[in-house]
Amino acid sequence: MNMKRLATLIVKERKQMLRDSSNIAIGIVLPVLMLLIFGYGMSLDVRNINLAIVVPETSEAASEVVARFRNSEYFTVEVVSSSEEGVKSVRDRKVDGCLFLPPDLQRNLQSGDANVLIGMNAANASMARMYENYIRQVAVSALGNSGKDGFPGVTVKSRMWFNEANESCYFMIPGVIVIIMALIGCMLTALQMAKEYEHGNMESMFVTPMTAGEILLAKMVNNYILGMIGLAISLLFARYLFHVPLRGSLIFLLLGSSIFLLLQMAMGLLISSLTKSQFLASQIALIVSFMPVFLLSGFLYEIPNMPVFLQYFTYLVPARYFVDFLQTIFLVGNVPGNIAKNLTVMSGLTILLLLLAKWKNPKLLTGGK
Repeated sequence: MNMKRLATLIVKERKQMLRDSSNIAIGIVLPVLMLLIFGYGMSLDVRNINLAIVVPETSEAASEVVARFRNSEYFTVEVVSSSEEGVKSVRDRKVDGCLFLPPDLQRNLQSGDANVLIGMNAANASMARMYENYIRQVAVSALGNSGKDGFPGVTVKSRMWFNEANESCYFMIPGVIVIIMALIGCMLTALQMAKEYEHGNMESMFVTPMTAGEILLAKMVNNYILGMIGLAISLLFARYLFHVPLRGSLIFLLLGSSIFLLLQMAMGLLISSLTKSQFLASQIALIVSFMPVFLLSGFLYEIPNMPVFLQYFTYLVPARYFVDFLQTIFLVGNVPGNIAKNLTVMSGLTILLLLLAKWKNPKLLTGGK
């Protein structure tokens, strides 16, 4: 490998990248937009649950229940006096659920036998279960029984580990970083390389003394720099805008991100070498790199909840290891076993894909090395 020739080729690729504004948009503008959308627009935190409380008879206990719900940041409360009004509010979708208090609530509490009913709009079953759990916790606390139903006097305290604030952006932002690395690494590299094929630039380079390794490396260097700029933007947003803690080592984070970025670039080079078309390259990159980040990495959907055959399939998805790595580094800290496992798998996949990309490079077919 001739270093002078490689440096010249890298400069050429950098100038070509800067002339195309879409590269800068994908590398810098898109990460900012995605961080804002996922950090704010796709929050999974439960807020503003619309709840109707049926209070057929005013009492000190009923007032305590209503006050507890109104003082909670999670609920928007509407008080009605009859069960018919509560059912109508749920049916008309004015509220998400209804808490039915009995007329003799005060007397039942004194006798130790109080029953209340929670009715939910279960059109969205998962959200209904989540809302019902929040309503149950506040209701049980307000009625003076913080333990399991039927066991008065038992107080249960809970503590959130690794995400004390219970903020969804704490695990969403690491997932967004994976998406950004996949976009810049795989899709951008695949499009750039395929564009060279379509414009005939690759044929021009085939007749030069440049080796296949120099061509591939020159393509990767500038995209690597662009990817690390995207990572830096993401880390700044995570730290100063969303206040996501970084409990692990920044050095390990940069190392893992670099390996995953190289892995995605190697995948992009392989895709473009196989397709030689920007349209096909973009579609295949979307299917094999971008979509698995959403569906099969554990970013949005828990892997243990997937069918068994899909759980095994996720072991072939590189993003699975990077999501696990980032969430651990950000929220838990330096866990040697987790770091070693994920970095080893990603490194092995990177080497494999780089060898395949070099093998499929047409330069080899013309007698080049």
